[in-house]
Amino acid sequence: MIHLEYHNEKVTSSSYFDEPLILAIQKTARNHPEETILISKKGIETSFFKKQIKEYINPYTIISSSSKSFEAIGYVEDSPFINICNNNKYPTWIKSDELVCIHSALVNQLSEQLSGNTSFFYWINSVAKLSSPLGILNYQLPSTQSRNELSNVLLYRFVKQHYKRRWTFLLLLCHVWYEKRFPLYAFAKAQFYKKRSLKLDVEELQQLEIIAAQQDLNYDVVIPTMGRASFLKDVLKDIAAQSVLPEKVIIVEQNEYINSNTELDYLEKEKWPFQIIHKFIHQTGACNARNLAIAATTAPWVLLFDDDVRIQQGFSIQVEEFINRSKAKCVTFACLQKGETERMQAFKQWESFGSGCSIIHREVLEKCSFDRALEHGYGEDVDYGMQIRRAGYDVIYAPQIQILHLKAPMGGFRKPHAFPWKEDEVQPKPSPQIMYHRKKNYTHKQLLGYKMVQFFKTYGALGTQLPWIHYRKFKKAWSQSEKWASRL
Repeated sequence: MIHLEYHNEKVTSSSYFDEPLILAIQKTARNHPEETILISKKGIETSFFKKQIKEYINPYTIISSSSKSFEAIGYVEDSPFINICNNNKYPTWIKSDELVCIHSALVNQLSEQLSGNTSFFYWINSVAKLSSPLGILNYQLPSTQSRNELSNVLLYRFVKQHYKRRWTFLLLLCHVWYEKRFPLYAFAKAQFYKKRSLKLDVEELQQLEIIAAQQDLNYDVVIPTMGRASFLKDVLKDIAAQSVLPEKVIIVEQNEYINSNTELDYLEKEKWPFQIIHKFIHQTGACNARNLAIAATTAPWVLLFDDDVRIQQGFSIQVEEFINRSKAKCVTFACLQKGETERMQAFKQWESFGSGCSIIHREVLEKCSFDRALEHGYGEDVDYGMQIRRAGYDVIYAPQIQILHLKAPMGGFRKPHAFPWKEDEVQPKPSPQIMYHRKKNYTHKQLLGYKMVQFFKTYGALGTQLPWIHYRKFKKAWSQSEKWASRL
């Protein structure tokens, strides 16, 4: 590891003394292409950070110390990477400029593409923001905490260079409406900057890491089901054909009628190469069913499946190899419908979580559960993903491991669930479950940005084209949603 210390954008350590920091980083990477570079502000203690990053040093990862920067970016970015939990390692592109670790192999790929004519704070956050969707893993570690903020001019520039142009208008509207200020100069100046882009061979970076000792995949399978007996049977046959078999398959069959009988008689009539635990309950709801099933698992890994997916024979081998290669504790697979293709090969941090197409390690499962406040609604997948991140883990998307989602027309909810707000004169918008999830998992500025977007998206949908009447109706519907969300 090569250490570069700096002050006022100039290197103060012996290597490249008094040279501009970004230029020194690029030179270091060219001269030492297989090394990791540690960048620190002068006077910042680095020993604890060095101990923390040992297990994360690789060519496809950028790590920094904690930072509460970019709070205003919540107005325009609707992702789980903004509401950062500083108690554990947290996956986010937002970077502190006090302690940063980046690999030379990555710097060498991007140095000719991004201008170094900015502050290091702007540059490293630009690198992280652009590289994250491509497969570079970005984290903050709970050490020193920086509150370095961009000026209005640089904030609008960052939005213009890393998002679509329309988001600068939304940012301006949010500043005017919510903060009663009008940064017109910053907004206008930002319009002259070109949008940034980045091309990386992330697959090459991910292949550079040496794989440690291989571990065998030892797993259970969890499948909630309702009214899809034939589809579930196909899933079980696919699992039975795998080279690496699960120890147990836990099936939670739901039927709301007390006097109903199971539709899954083949579970006992036919022989299966694994133990099947069948729970037949008279309560519907995927959150409850998954929690019940997970509680019955004992293996180190748990595969969460839907009852209408299909997998190829080599699926379990792919999963085993990927876990050994990536060291991930939570992996979501590409869940494709017929005719869909996934061309991306590099794995990456994912914004969501697939409750029917993921494998999770037990140490993660013990810290998370599906929130039953979201039962029969939407958002339980994303909420579970947020729980995983706050517990100090990450959701990794593996596009090369693919399953087919049939989207079976049978099953699911037998009849529409009757929510208590169904008969209210003013219907809540957005749905109370969505409001509950957003208040629980997103920052206040993210919620305000979402509210502004919904105001425009629902324009005309509330029965009027008159702006002032639409605003009154939207405000009432939003208040209704908040009221019911608080009761969930």
